[in-house]
Amino acid sequence: MNVEQNMTRINKVDAVLKKPLRLKVCLIMLIVSNLLSHSVFSDEPEHVRQSVRALGMGGAFVAVANDEYALYYNPAGLQSVQQTIVEIVTVGATTNQNLLDLQDVETSNTTATFGDLVGKNVYTEINMGAMSITAPGWGYSIFGNLLFNSIINNPQVPYFEMKAYYQYGMVGGFALSFMDEMLDVGIAMKSITRNGITKTVHVYDLLDDNFADNLEKEFVERNIITHDIGVTYHLDQIANLETKVSYVIRNIGGMDFGSAGQIPMTMDVGIATETEIAGLDFIFAIDYLDLANKLTQYQDYLRNLKAGAEVGCFKRSNGHHALSIRLGLNASHYLSAGFSINIPGLPIKIDYAAWSEEIGFLAGKIEDKRQSANVSINF
Repeated sequence: MNVEQNMTRINKVDAVLKKPLRLKVCLIMLIVSNLLSHSVFSDEPEHVRQSVRALGMGGAFVAVANDEYALYYNPAGLQSVQQTIVEIVTVGATTNQNLLDLQDVETSNTTATFGDLVGKNVYTEINMGAMSITAPGWGYSIFGNLLFNSIINNPQVPYFEMKAYYQYGMVGGFALSFMDEMLDVGIAMKSITRNGITKTVHVYDLLDDNFADNLEKEFVERNIITHDIGVTYHLDQIANLETKVSYVIRNIGGMDFGSAGQIPMTMDVGIATETEIAGLDFIFAIDYLDLANKLTQYQDYLRNLKAGAEVGCFKRSNGHHALSIRLGLNASHYLSAGFSINIPGLPIKIDYAAWSEEIGFLAGKIEDKRQSANVSINF
């Protein structure tokens, strides 16, 4: 690149940086205009759909799965569903603390804005589900996700590294019991269409009037069909403890969406125990995910370890408690907490979780604090 080209780019950047309001508008447009992603520069596992309940329990859900998210975590859990759950619509969102902190940024101090964000993820996700049914032994789910994850580098001449996609699909499955209902075996099939992109965007690219159109043309769309197989074995009851051990193979054959991301096949194991004390239902669980260490670029066994607990009271006809409180430990380091309110007399359920994702190459290396919330209409 010659000197004249360099000076042209520097002048463009300077023009943007002198207009902080315009810059902030561009940032907001990037965040909310369907540029939704999972970054290649942060080493974190991709997912199809996450349960806010599971996130509040540190991600320990393989053996716990007994609700509408059994289809996504362990299809054998469909045999643990006690009542039919009809999901009319669910809307949820996840955001990280760095994005929330942007609200406090002074628009007049552009340099400080970039200085604070350099090297940090900006993450947001929107989740939707509709017209889904989960019943004892079978279920199907229709869903959609919008996801954005980006990092800003170089505060003097800023550029964004990002991966952006939206996806939608359907999951269906069933489970059967054997050996006098000691062994549950389930299978699920997923059909997912993802449209996304991986790209480095320089701040001067935002000045191009055709930026949005050019970006849309670079999006890659792929449809993939894959399967999950899960088994759960119920151990003999000891005292008042009902314990089960689960093993699940997810995304058999893997899912390669090209530049929009990859979700490899994984093997997960978990153990959970349930008990009732003074009218309260308790669950304790420990999972080890991704036995072959395929989800992340760097292998670290501690980051795959999850643990969590839940206490609930007043179970309703849709299988959920009127009130549930959760605690967990993700990646062996990060505490999580959450709750659910299943409003009596109304078909409304609210889920919330405060949790952290490991985005570094070792457990405890780089913590990305996040918050998730769902509002569901079901009965």
